[in-house]
Amino acid sequence: MKWRGWLAALGIVCLTFQGCGYTTRSALPENVKSIYVKTVVNKINVAEIISYKPGLEIDITNAIVRRLQRDGNLKVAKIPEEADVILESDLIRFDQEGLRFSRLETSQEQRIYIVLALRLIDAKTKQIMWEEANFSGDQEYFTSELRDQAHDEAADLAVDRLARNVVDRIVEDW
Repeated sequence: MKWRGWLAALGIVCLTFQGCGYTTRSALPENVKSIYVKTVVNKINVAEIISYKPGLEIDITNAIVRRLQRDGNLKVAKIPEEADVILESDLIRFDQEGLRFSRLETSQEQRIYIVLALRLIDAKTKQIMWEEANFSGDQEYFTSELRDQAHDEAADLAVDRLARNVVDRIVEDW
């Protein structure tokens, strides 16, 4: 009789925690095995540009492709016709904001953030599977005499963080 109680309790525990845990399996439909990543399109209004890094669109595109290859859940197609889904991205913001200031109101720490509008499109039906209007990555950095170098390094780190977030959104639907 005691064993039945223990077995019932063990069964309840197993059922309770059945859905918990990390998986490396993709949250995409089973028929989605490949992706084509279109080059990011710069849609930042010229009048709103405060800060910018030349070649940012290419840097973001390449970072997303590298991250997808590292992840391994989807094969990156070289042309759209070879893909099951297509990722379209518009660069809508590249900004920085002051986080910490000295007594003389000079910036000591900044945050760079990059914002994309994303669309994942079924390559066969051309239907949008999902879209995100404001998808971002950011990075903080301390200002110094080497401000340009710190800004560029922070921009590169923000691009990498953005790429990781994009791939997580595609593959894990977080």
